[in-house]
Amino acid sequence: MVDTRRAGRPRDPELEHRAQQAARSVYAERGWSGFTLDEVARRSGIGKGSLYLRWPSKEALLVDAVRARIRFIADIDTGDLRADLIEFATSWLAHESTDDGSLARQLSADAHRVAKLGDTLAGDPYPEHLRATRAIIRRGIERGELPPQTSVALVADLIAGAVSNHVTATPPHLRERAKAESADYIAALVDTIIAGVRATVRAADQPRQIPVAAKSASTPAGSSRSKPSAATQASSK
Repeated sequence: MVDTRRAGRPRDPELEHRAQQAARSVYAERGWSGFTLDEVARRSGIGKGSLYLRWPSKEALLVDAVRARIRFIADIDTGDLRADLIEFATSWLAHESTDDGSLARQLSADAHRVAKLGDTLAGDPYPEHLRATRAIIRRGIERGELPPQTSVALVADLIAGAVSNHVTATPPHLRERAKAESADYIAALVDTIIAGVRATVRAADQPRQIPVAAKSASTPAGSSRSKPSAATQASSK
């Protein structure tokens, strides 16, 4: 993991909070093209030099500011996989439905066209929220709630991806209804994924059965079939 803040400088949580809040505000209003440390310094009341002492670049500050709003996942640990995944999906849906979720999606899009921003994100490919999500699933595997062969990344992607798509694909006139029904949606989503993973792994562990029709079709053309017995031939005369 690569820390986007400079090492050696004592942390000041209040200063960092002000800087991150100002960075998110500037980015939300002006986008990447209008994002400058000068404006972040002005809004936060923190000197530009002090910002550079904590973040090596404006890219590092922005990535840290956006990701700081996703650190809630690390607190999820009820001791039960289903409950953990429901809490994660619920929290992720709430995050994706806010301005913070929009900023995260905007950051991801900008990183594809701005090389320095993309490099900063790539410098920490497994940020805290991703590690915390996968830790939930690993604990479930350790408790025997999922098979040992389970793909941790696949389960995390299925839940987070489905929730994100649910938020972005729901049309405006259905958002209130979707919000009211979100608990049922999330419970069904988690139950479907858990059942699907268990069933898939069980099926993979079973020996492959060749259907009878396939066996018949595999008989070489022109091969001899069993001849009727002499008694059968006699009885047919």
